[in-house]
Amino acid sequence: MNPIGIIIQPPGLSVGGIDSSSSPLSMTTLTNVSPSNNEPMNSTSMPLIQSTQDSKPLLLTTSPDLLQASIKSICAICGDRASGKHYGVYSCEGCKGFFKRTVRKELKYSCRENRNCIVDKKQRNRCQHCRYQKCLTMGMRREAVQEERQRPKDNKGSETEVESTTTCDMPIEQVLEAELGVDGKSDSNIDSQNDPVASICHAADKQLHTLVQWAKRIPHFSELPIQDQVTLLRSGWNELLIAAFSHRSIEVKDGILLATGLQVHRSSAHSAGVGSIFDRVLTELVAKMRDMRMDKSELGCLRAVVLFNPDAKGLQSRNEVERLREKVYTTLDEYCRKTNADDPSRFAKLLLRLPALRSIGLKCLEHLFFFKLIGDTPIDSFLMEMLESPTTATSRSNSTSGSGVTSVTTATVASTTTMA
Repeated sequence: MNPIGIIIQPPGLSVGGIDSSSSPLSMTTLTNVSPSNNEPMNSTSMPLIQSTQDSKPLLLTTSPDLLQASIKSICAICGDRASGKHYGVYSCEGCKGFFKRTVRKELKYSCRENRNCIVDKKQRNRCQHCRYQKCLTMGMRREAVQEERQRPKDNKGSETEVESTTTCDMPIEQVLEAELGVDGKSDSNIDSQNDPVASICHAADKQLHTLVQWAKRIPHFSELPIQDQVTLLRSGWNELLIAAFSHRSIEVKDGILLATGLQVHRSSAHSAGVGSIFDRVLTELVAKMRDMRMDKSELGCLRAVVLFNPDAKGLQSRNEVERLREKVYTTLDEYCRKTNADDPSRFAKLLLRLPALRSIGLKCLEHLFFFKLIGDTPIDSFLMEMLESPTTATSRSNSTSGSGVTSVTTATVASTTTMA
């Protein structure tokens, strides 16, 4: 058998147009590198190698055994680092957990594009339909998930034990305590008839400080690097606040209850020109939460899923954040099975609120940026900081003067470390 040529690319090298900077080790198989007639290798048959650094790629001649060993270290679905062979395919913990949830809950997905979305380390969470189809295409077996569930409990490698350990790592009790610990209570509810947008902005600024305290109470969040904590909060603050006031408004008729005790009614929102997005909050979030009778434990888990966003830009501990999100999924799944045994689809129903929350969050940001631009609405300091562009914030936070947008957030996060 002829050996196979492998080019090992250090980060920063480009081989045949493939950039290896996003991967710690990239391997490109070269066909016909070693001629079948054992003639000396012709350098002209090799693809063009462009170096952006002083380092050079290493051309090795290796056996299929070494190639197989290399394949075992890479997730066949997204290209991340594989943790082992799961359901017949070498894959990472994220793709393993995604496939398991999909099969066990019999979840159905749809693609908003042409069913050919890119599924890689950075974009694996963008389209669930294409990610699941790639799992099947690469050889993941649905029956393997069912077989795993039927293993005896005393099996050392049983999924039951793994899930139990995961749940202990993300106790539902602590998630609930985080919600109750920052649950804003007001002695009386006051109707906000004048300038509802200003009232919402003021309440958001107040809740941003409380949001840091809430995040610190979520298990393992404080163990992440401070800069990653800031990155995650900046990435999801709008969705986290919207989820909180939506659940707080379950008992309110045609309106929302702010943390300041103010009630903003639908008519006031329409008069202020934000009626469309306000109606979406009422119908897609508040009404759904009310109909489902979503409790604070479930709300806390959904908010923790939003918090642990592995796709947040600038994140350093991406794999760890992915694992923490998986722990939250498992905790919520077990909680649903224990408290709603007669409704096996509850877990899936809860997760279906997340796309709506994401969409509404983006639309609310558009409105806030507009109000910031025209300057007609007073926006407090902390909220103004969150509305600053990530690029500007990062450059300012790196300045030696200590001033800048993100420095305020970092200081706030760091000052509450003992509250975790």
